[in-house]
Amino acid sequence: MKYFDLHCDTLTKCMNDNEELFINKKQNSIKQLLGFETPVQLFAIFTDDPYIGDAYGYAKAAVSFFYEQAKKYNEYVYLYNNDPQKNRVGAVLTIEGGEPVESIAALEEFYELGVRLMTLTWNRVNKIGSGMTSGSEDGLTEFGRQAVKYMNRKNMVIDVSHLNLQGFKDVSAISEKPFIASHSNSFTLCPHPRNLRDWQINEIAACGGIIGINLYPPFLTEDNEADINDILRHTEYFLNKGGENMLALGCDFDGISCTPKNIEKTADMTIVYSAFEKHFGRGIADKIFFDNAKNFFDKYLLTSGVNL
Repeated sequence: MKYFDLHCDTLTKCMNDNEELFINKKQNSIKQLLGFETPVQLFAIFTDDPYIGDAYGYAKAAVSFFYEQAKKYNEYVYLYNNDPQKNRVGAVLTIEGGEPVESIAALEEFYELGVRLMTLTWNRVNKIGSGMTSGSEDGLTEFGRQAVKYMNRKNMVIDVSHLNLQGFKDVSAISEKPFIASHSNSFTLCPHPRNLRDWQINEIAACGGIIGINLYPPFLTEDNEADINDILRHTEYFLNKGGENMLALGCDFDGISCTPKNIEKTADMTIVYSAFEKHFGRGIADKIFFDNAKNFFDKYLLTSGVNL
């Protein structure tokens, strides 16, 4: 089975804990990803609270850590450029939360360093806009609007997971390119503020974007405990909303403190694939696990120009 995951926090978790990307004690690793055919993983640079005072410097350090690890394990890792390889993990660098982006010049710098997607906000207010749980109802700032336009010009993917409702509306109005929600579920099935309302799902579908299913139990059920049936329930809901060619994986491994029953790490995603194949058929399972994300990035992701 093939595998394409839109979001994990493994990179900065490993850097913070002085662990390796290849083998570690985390929910995700290069070694686990190699268990799949042509695996592709988006690695987020997330600036947690202890590092927010110098978010730019922290993100630059994370980029350096990634390239050190990628060179060390070059036999198993490459920069994904729309050409999936067997027995190697295609890696895409992303930023989760725009705190490191202090200016358009900084955004351009991160682009030149290989960052190809930015989740505009985390749960905070930053220079770009406001997170869904920040308490602010303000939309994108003027700088945020400039950032969206720059990202459009560069085919740098705009990610609206975590963004508040007005910010989402602003992205929808401003962006001339498709945008995505890399790790969000259905608000109708689980009314957590981080999940997508039906109108948001429709907007993402209309612009040609994709949505990654998140495995965090509080985003799957209101009682904060989940199993494979809850993943299937959200998946079926998206499929019924026209998501056959839009739905992907956004597991959020190493960014979540708990997981659905029996699905504790990346290697356990074989359980999810088997359930998708049984309930929706192999064609749909393959689309969610790989094809939809690949097709999206085939259109909108440019090669990094960075050599390992």
